[in-house]
This record gives sequence, structure tokens and C-alpha cells, in this order.
Amino acid sequence: LFVFLVLLVHSSVLSCRIGTQKECDAAPFAPGHDLVGEGFDIVTLERKRLHVIDVTTYLSPSKTCKLCTNPLQKHALQKLPSSVVDWSYWKKNMVSYLTPYKLNVLSVFHQVGLKVQMFVFAGLDAGATRSNAYKFVSQRSKEDRYTFSIHSVACSHYGLILSNTPPLTLKFKKRLDLLPSHYNNSTKNEFRKLINTYGTHYFRMVNIGGRLRRLISSRSCLASLNGLNAKEIHSCLSMGIAVGLGKVKISSVQKSCIGVLKNLDSATNFSSGLHQNFTEVSGGNGWLGEFSIFQNDSIDYMNWLKSLKEQPDVVSHSLRPLYELVPNELQKAAVKAAIEQYLKDNAVKKSPKEPHCEGKTPNVASNCCPQHASWGTLSVTIVRGRDLFGDELSLTDGWVDAKVKNKEIMEPDEHTIYMAPLFVHSYAKMYYGSIQRKTKIIESNNPQWNAEFNLGKVSKCYHHRLAEKAQQQTN
Repeated sequence: LFVFLVLLVHSSVLSCRIGTQKECDAAPFAPGHDLVGEGFDIVTLERKRLHVIDVTTYLSPSKTCKLCTNPLQKHALQKLPSSVVDWSYWKKNMVSYLTPYKLNVLSVFHQVGLKVQMFVFAGLDAGATRSNAYKFVSQRSKEDRYTFSIHSVACSHYGLILSNTPPLTLKFKKRLDLLPSHYNNSTKNEFRKLINTYGTHYFRMVNIGGRLRRLISSRSCLASLNGLNAKEIHSCLSMGIAVGLGKVKISSVQKSCIGVLKNLDSATNFSSGLHQNFTEVSGGNGWLGEFSIFQNDSIDYMNWLKSLKEQPDVVSHSLRPLYELVPNELQKAAVKAAIEQYLKDNAVKKSPKEPHCEGKTPNVASNCCPQHASWGTLSVTIVRGRDLFGDELSLTDGWVDAKVKNKEIMEPDEHTIYMAPLFVHSYAKMYYGSIQRKTKIIESNNPQWNAEFNLGKVSKCYHHRLAEKAQQQTN
């Protein structure tokens, strides 16, 4: 794996003091104060943008608040919500390139206090199954065999932690008051509305700043045909991201990676290339995260990094289940049951293991991918002829039906049917290069041959044309 930059930094608790009401009213809130206490859906990985925890109240019953100096903003004095017990900052900008080379299952599990393990052990994934990233993975997996990898850049500036017993927002309290005491089929919709509004969990702790995350899908068999395995593809892409973000010069990239970075398929000239990507960006000035991986394209990235101190977003978090906030014990059990059912309803089968092929199947590697492009078993079946009328001086108006089976050939050959004058006694010939095959003779103008010819191992690289010719034989 190629990890080209990891800066180990330590957070530092800010210098804080108790402020008077006048000081508290005048001071601005600390950056990211409203990013904790927000609802979150672990199925869609969606921030609900609604708070279940009160993060606007800052005065204590004694009319004081907690004021802290922010070294990242010229030591400005800033206030914290009463519900926040800890606010820290990073002494240095932390940038990490995390590159796990393989992702069989794209799932995020935050199962604290929830009985979702049974769904996981039953071969189901209950987390992130409706997220945009999961949809990208699922769509690619339906098209072909892929290997998935994540390349991420994270920059954290601040960290916030809620108290163990944080106060609820007034709107969330009112919503809980309207909930039924029990969860069953007749009350299911009421609880589902709560989940749709506030999610399944809430942010108890957050690190805020910015994050760029690129999920890359690589065609497994196409990479194999180009002489690369999944680990090598991933290593090249990691190097390419370093090039694009200005951390490494393209001249230092090994030659075997150049084709990967240009997304070129030299084995089959496949139009969509070796890999595709899905990019997500949180925090900053609205940059979409698009950049070249073949040249230094870091201007927008650097501007994005500079904007994170003023426009931070959640980079990493610790979640707690929503039901823990419900004060009524009957309702708490009902909300817990509703969330568990919601996870079960959205669970999907776990991704299958990578296939393994054994034996001596020609042109098939141990990973079940073809070893050579456009090479495989060719089988032709001449099915039937119809309306094969004609004479020695004119062409027949009839036709011959042939079926072509290409096993392991990445692109099937086109085939052409040639007609010749026919009488009652009919047969057909098939040509592929120097190979010829002939059906039996049938006394019919509409012969039914169903003759299958196995031509064995062939290569499309020789550019042979498959042809069938219907002929007649006179008595």
C-alpha cells in the first residue's frame, strides 16, 4: 500500500474561563458548535440537519457561560453551548491518505445498544445500504466484477464532545410527547416518521474540518488482462492522487502506472477504461473534489484547505442511538424496536467472497478471469433453413439460422450467412478461417439440422470471419 503522507498531531484543550452574561452575549459561538447533537441516519449516511440536542443555549442558571480563546482565529474569545463539555483544537493541520486496497463490503456499523448483530451474522449488511456510495458500488457490481478502494484526505481543526446527559431541543421533546407508548404494526408509521425526520442516531462527539473521499471501482478482470492485480491498481491510483494534489511529481511515478493513471486499457481498448470513481467532499468552500491524477492539479484543493478553518464540517464522529434520549421507558423501548426494524427492512445480503477457479480450464486464471483477451471456446449451432427454393441459375430467397456460442471471448465475432441455389436435398457448410464443417443432407426445403460444431479454442486476434453457406445436392 502507498501511504504518502500522515502527520501525527495531538489535540490541545483550549484555554477557557467562565464569562459574565455581558461577555457571553457579545462573544460569537465557537466554530462547529452546532455540528454536535444533530440527527444522523446510518442507513443512508445522511445528516438530518435537525438537532435533537440543544446547542443554542449557552447561559447557565447562574447567567454565566464557558468562554474559550481560539488560536486558529487570532485567539478570539468564543463561547460554547451549555451542552458541550469539551472543545479542542489541532495544533497542526492533519492530512492523511488512507488507502485500504480492497473493499468487499461497503458498510458502516454503529451498533451501540442495538440488536443488529443478528442481521449481520445472518449474511446481511444493515448499515449504509441506502447511501450514495453504496449505490455506486451496487451499480458497478451489477455491470462487471470490480475491486473497490477508498482514498481519503482528512483535515481536522476542532473537536467537540457533548455531556452525558445533554438537554433536548424543544421541538424534539414535543415530537416525543406525541409518540405512542408501544411499537406494533398499527403504530409503525408514527415511529418511521420520527426516524425519517431525526434519523437513527445523533452526533455525541465530532472532529470537524474537511474531508475528501474518493471511492474508486477497478475492473478486476480487465486489470488482469492488462497484467495488473487489484493491489497494483490501487497502489498506482494512490500515487496518482498524490500527483494530482501536488505531493509527488509525475516523474517519480513508475512506468507501469502511467497507463492506469491515464485510464487506458491496452489489452482490449475497452471504452470506459480500467476504473471509475465516486467523490464526496465535506466542509470548505464548495469544491467538488475533481482533479487530475496525471498532473499537478492542486490549486482548487489548496484553496479548499484554506477555507476549512472558517467553514468546517464533520470529518469523523462518535454516534449514540436516538432511543437513549427518550425519557419515557415504554417509549424508549418502542423507539429502539422501531430503529432495529428499520435497519432490518433496509438490510441487504453481504457481498460474496471473491471467486476461485481450480482445475485446468484453458484461458481461465485462478481468480476466474480470462488470461488472454479475445480468446476462448467457439461453438456454432446451425439450427435450420427455411424457404430454400432455387435453381442452378438463381439465388434462393431462403435463409439459414445459426447460433454462435463464445465462451471466454470478450467480444463475440460477427457472422455472415451466404445463400446458394438449393433444391430439395439441402445441407449447410460453416467456415471459420481454414476450419470447415458440414451438416447432414436433409430432403426438405425447410430443413431442421440442429447441428452443433465445437471449434475448440480460437482467438479473435486472427480476424477470421465466421460464415455459413446453404447448398443443394441434386440426385
